[in-house]
Amino acid sequence: MKHPLLAAAAAITAVLVGAACLGGPWFTVAIAAVLVIAAALGWPQLLGAPARKSLTAVLGVSGLAAVGAVSLWPGQGPGEGPTAFGASLIEPIAVCVALGVVAAFMVQLFRGSGSPQRLESTAGTITGVAVVCAGAGWVALARYDAGPLAVSVGLSLALAALAGLVPFPGRSGRGLAAGLSLVLAGVVPVVLEPLWPASWGALSLPASVVAGLLGGLVLVLTGRTAPDRGLGRPLGRRAAVALGVAPVAVVGLLTYFVFRIMPV
Repeated sequence: MKHPLLAAAAAITAVLVGAACLGGPWFTVAIAAVLVIAAALGWPQLLGAPARKSLTAVLGVSGLAAVGAVSLWPGQGPGEGPTAFGASLIEPIAVCVALGVVAAFMVQLFRGSGSPQRLESTAGTITGVAVVCAGAGWVALARYDAGPLAVSVGLSLALAALAGLVPFPGRSGRGLAAGLSLVLAGVVPVVLEPLWPASWGALSLPASVVAGLLGGLVLVLTGRTAPDRGLGRPLGRRAAVALGVAPVAVVGLLTYFVFRIMPV
């Protein structure tokens, strides 16, 4: 992530949401809601789409609904271990994504035929809905008392994002920065595990390494494929913030999957 604001948004959000998971579900709900709002406000600007207010509303409502639904969904609570996938907290996230997709099509329907960029706006909004709803994965981790894993992944994401700012020279500079990001994302859990206080819960090293590497990969790919229209940076501060918090939201759901597959 070569843009400082983009990297800072990713690093700060990752650390905050990881620490919130350690504090409990309701702390995580608050931080996840801020993450959703930040992404929703900047996503239409990032796409350069018309009808930005309606698209922001769709993204914001979908993401906040997912966060709230995961926090209130019956059957899983603090101290309860992972069970069969049939009782997974992925269910409310999937429902909110589906409703958000329907809302995205409805917005374009009300705009009417002949409106500019209907196809691009629809595709971009659906992608944004999936991203903001994925942020509810952090709340699911908090409900499973997976705070140690969330903290480790948050630190991995923060260092991976900041590593992208290192100015490596030459044509291979971007590749070296990407490699450094992935290395740091994988090394953080290894360094953190022997230092982790036992009173804060158990930190699973294999799950932390896998989730950290996945998170680092998402950040690297986001930085390499970020739409910048040839300027080398996202258009506008809100767009940069949205692009910074988006991979953090996605990694929340990926980490939840890792936790379910590799339980501590």
